[in-house]
Amino acid sequence: MNKPTFLLTGLLVTLCALPSHAEPWHKHIDKPWKNHKRHKKEVHVIHHDYKRSMLPETAVFLAIAGITYAVIDGKYYKEGKDRYIYVERENLSRYRPGQIVKRLPEGATVVHKKRQQYFVSRGDWFLPLDNGKYVVVAP
Repeated sequence: MNKPTFLLTGLLVTLCALPSHAEPWHKHIDKPWKNHKRHKKEVHVIHHDYKRSMLPETAVFLAIAGITYAVIDGKYYKEGKDRYIYVERENLSRYRPGQIVKRLPEGATVVHKKRQQYFVSRGDWFLPLDNGKYVVVAP
């Protein structure tokens, strides 16, 4: 055999033998922790104020003692000069949701929300029942 043929044969044998001698620790390793989908936590945003023009359609307006409030997602916003400002309210509730009362407290005001009539007194919401009583509901 001449020298170039010998070198070419040696090179082909070496190339064919290399994959069979590969070390197992050089294989691709799956990383299951990278494939895990991350669950995002639910975030509740409390706006500290709303411009009049930016109030959501779900806002309910109340007039209590001559002051106008917007109720948005159960949070109270007091009317200011050009915006509604978030109001921290004390827990003045004397009632718990689901409680049935025979009559409304004094000063309860009528509120219409989603074609349903409610009565509101000191932050408590009442829904009229067919039997003339009222049930306390969450806003």
